[in-house]
This record gives sequence, C-alpha cells and structure tokens, in this order.
Amino acid sequence: MATFAEMDPYGYDGLTGWKSYRLLRPGRGMYHDIRRRLPYYKSDLIDALTYRTAASIVRMYFVNLLPALAFILDMYRRTDEQFGVNEALFASALAAMVFSILGAQPLTIVGITGLISLFNYTIYDIIKIYDPALYPPFLGWVGIWAAVFHWLFAIWNISDYMRYVTDFSSQSFGMYVGIIYIIKGVEELVAEFTSFNSTQGFLSCVIAILYFGTIYSLENIGRSTLFKPWFRSILADYAYPVSFRCPAQYD
Repeated sequence: MATFAEMDPYGYDGLTGWKSYRLLRPGRGMYHDIRRRLPYYKSDLIDALTYRTAASIVRMYFVNLLPALAFILDMYRRTDEQFGVNEALFASALAAMVFSILGAQPLTIVGITGLISLFNYTIYDIIKIYDPALYPPFLGWVGIWAAVFHWLFAIWNISDYMRYVTDFSSQSFGMYVGIIYIIKGVEELVAEFTSFNSTQGFLSCVIAILYFGTIYSLENIGRSTLFKPWFRSILADYAYPVSFRCPAQYD
C-alpha cells in the first residue's frame, strides 16, 4: 500500500532532518503547485466553454466591479483626484491577467476591497504633509516592496505555515471586510448629500434601494416555481446586469 508521502509528494509528514523544514527548501511549493496544475491548464479553458461559465463570468464581473467603483470613488475623493477609476481598474485587470495565468490555481478573483482603499488614502494623508506630488511614485514603490515580499513568501514556502492558523483569523477578517463594504456604501450615499444637494442625495438612495430590491427579487424568482425553469434560470443568472441597467435609467 502506498504511503502518504508517495500519494502526496509535496507533504512534509514523515520527513526527517533538514528536509522537514520548509524554509530550507526554497521554491518547492511553487514547483509542486505548477506540477499539480499543469495537466489541467488546457481543460480549464476547454471545460469553461459552457453557458454556466458565461453566466458566472457576468455575475462575478458585476459583483466585483460595483463595490470596487464605490471604493475607487472614495479613494478619488480622499486623494485629491490622484487615484481614480482608470488607475484602479487597469491595476486590477493587469494583476488578474498575470496571476490567473501564472498563479497555478483553477479560480482566481482579483479586485479592490475597502482595505486597499483605506491603505491607499492613508498613505496619501502621510505624503501630503511633505509634498502631494510624491504620492504616485511613492505608491509605486510601495507596490514593488509588497511584490518583493510576496515573492519571498512564495519562494520560501511561508504560506505553508497557514496550517497553524485557525479559521478564527480568516472569519474575523471576512467580517471586517463585510463591515467595510457596508460603511463605504453608506459613506458614498452621504457624500451625495454633502457634495451636491439633497435632491441628488435622495435620488441616489432611491437608486440604491431599487438596485438591491431588483437583485433580491430576481434571485428569489430563480429559486421559486414562477415561469418556466429556463426563464427563471436566466433571470437569476443575469440579475446583476439587469438590476444595474434598470435603476441606472433614473440616474
């Protein structure tokens, strides 16, 4: 009978001496990630040519884009228009394309969260004390420094030690991200009142309520017995673009 080490060549169980230390075997995790994923690279593309994948792509596009726009607008306002929609979307798209090809993972979703927004305009608050013109190059060097640390973590197999971290940390982080989503959404609505006028602020609130209500209703229809099954499936699959289009008529 095959041992666990034979079934999982990347495992460290049963190893002795220096080979049992992950830090002393640089690049081993990256090598095995690519080795495990390489036979499925072609099938990942071929198997994805289905209707369900197309519907999922559209759904994830709107699920990631719309909150990202709220965070980007927040950064745009707090950085005196130095970090806007174009920069954020280009950076996200470039990182997503590179990582999805070289990341050796079957599914990769990259996007801007409230923590990135908070981090970026906190840097700006520090830089503007000296010279706001330094913000773009300084942020570029922050990105390079972060990339170097990511490379070092990958090369020296540091991510393997996540096995010793409990789910409490990830769940707490997820809760924090969810709270930030809610707070930033409310802040953008409040900004409509303070930056423009009460009419535009109330209209933004109405659009937000209509958007939420439309998505909630369409997804509930997809789980109900109304209409034909194929029609219910289409409504549920494309709830986000339909909901985005309808309230936008009032904007």
